[in-house]
Amino acid sequence: MSETFIQRVCLEGISAAFIAVAFAMLFSVPVRYLKYVALGGLMTRVLRTLLFNGLGIEVAIATFIACCVTSLYFIYQAPKLGVPRPVFTVASIIPLIPGMDAYTCLMSLYSVIDAPVNEIAQNAYLIIHHGMRCFAILLSIALGIAIPPLFFYRFRKNVY
Repeated sequence: MSETFIQRVCLEGISAAFIAVAFAMLFSVPVRYLKYVALGGLMTRVLRTLLFNGLGIEVAIATFIACCVTSLYFIYQAPKLGVPRPVFTVASIIPLIPGMDAYTCLMSLYSVIDAPVNEIAQNAYLIIHHGMRCFAILLSIALGIAIPPLFFYRFRKNVY
């Protein structure tokens, strides 16, 4: 791994921590838990970047693995803090939302309206490629957050 790659991973991680904390504040997470949200955002983004860019794993699979690790971490950590797990996980996965893919898909869709005939095929390819990639990443995020609790909370007893 080159020095620029490591710098990029660190910068993405720090940026993701700030983004996660900002969204946690929008969700009214108490200030004393924001450091855990920042750690979750940093951990999720760094892990996805290392898997995707470092090891060459497909972005949707890397996103799924990163979300599973974050979910597992907060399954362990949240009961110790006495806080429900979604307080941490929801804000921690926000930096993984595929904004550029969604933007490119929508701009390509918009471009089809006035595009000449010879450019419609290229725009259709961009719509399908980025739209499916965006869908795959969003599905990976949802499954990565939802599946780990199914294994750990299966035998939990409800006391009501």
